[in-house]
Amino acid sequence: MSSRKLPRWTIHVAAWLLIFGFDLLMASLVASEHQILLYAEIPAVLCSCALFYLNYGFIIGKFWTRKKYLAFILINLLALLLCIAFQYESYIFLYNHFGPFIQLPEDLDIKILAAIVAAAYLPSGLFFILISSLIKTSWFWTQSQARLKELENEHIKAELEGLKSQINPHFLFNSLNAVYALIAIDQDKAQEATHALSNLLRYVLNEKNEEMVPLDDELKFTQDYIDLMSMRFSSETLSLKVEMPQHAEGYMIAPMLLMTLIENAFKHGISNTSPSFILIMMHIADEKLYATISNSLFPKNENDRREGGIGLDNLSKRLDLIYGDEAVMNVTREDGAYTTKLEIPLKR
Repeated sequence: MSSRKLPRWTIHVAAWLLIFGFDLLMASLVASEHQILLYAEIPAVLCSCALFYLNYGFIIGKFWTRKKYLAFILINLLALLLCIAFQYESYIFLYNHFGPFIQLPEDLDIKILAAIVAAAYLPSGLFFILISSLIKTSWFWTQSQARLKELENEHIKAELEGLKSQINPHFLFNSLNAVYALIAIDQDKAQEATHALSNLLRYVLNEKNEEMVPLDDELKFTQDYIDLMSMRFSSETLSLKVEMPQHAEGYMIAPMLLMTLIENAFKHGISNTSPSFILIMMHIADEKLYATISNSLFPKNENDRREGGIGLDNLSKRLDLIYGDEAVMNVTREDGAYTTKLEIPLKR
């Protein structure tokens, strides 16, 4: 049997019953007739409810949230004075029809007594104005925080989509360059590379809108891309070493995070005239993927000498937006080698 939330009005009813039930219980200790006591408490109940819901349902939204603080205070004070006047007139009416509910001196004038009773309501009236203000403003604050969070999430999602849209053209350009280079060298390999590229593009199109993808699928995609890019190089030109995790089932990761690093390794790490190397090492430990991508460094132009570049800036922003401080990226350049180390938390 499914549980159902109670309507909000039941909480209000219970709160009022609790407040005034306690008030009646305490007042009954000094009252001579409980029925007369009940009649005398009715104005207080009506005034308290009026002050609470007038402030809660109208005054705060109309004035406080619009920063009209003076008007907010003055209107609440006016409402409180009207309630005190109502209490004064009500007590005189109840006194004339039911008599006093406590023993009073015979020479005490009814108007003075009514004024004392009405003025005694002042702390209670202020309390209900204050408590309704606190409840309503806290509700407004909660709603505004939820809206801010929603807007923040929408902004992050839009920014991530923008960053991911930058990846695909870059990836396609590098892949087509690799296939184009093979056409002049080995047409059979070029055909094989074209088929491999079609599989890679299918993966990119299928996963581009996913926030998280299976890690084993992402690693297979990464390996296929490495195979495609390495087709145009011989073992004499390029020393390539790749180690991937053997068991990655059940883990999830944001798509194409590793692609930027591997693209950069093939773009900047290979020379046509000098021995080159690319080292790609990955392993899983403590619910994290640890990746090290190291390559010899042969910048093509002055812009390539910048540490990072647009691709790494993109990757850094994506890591920050998706994982925050949980992801770590360190880049070092020394002894003609460029090395990037990543720690990416994995989800299940």
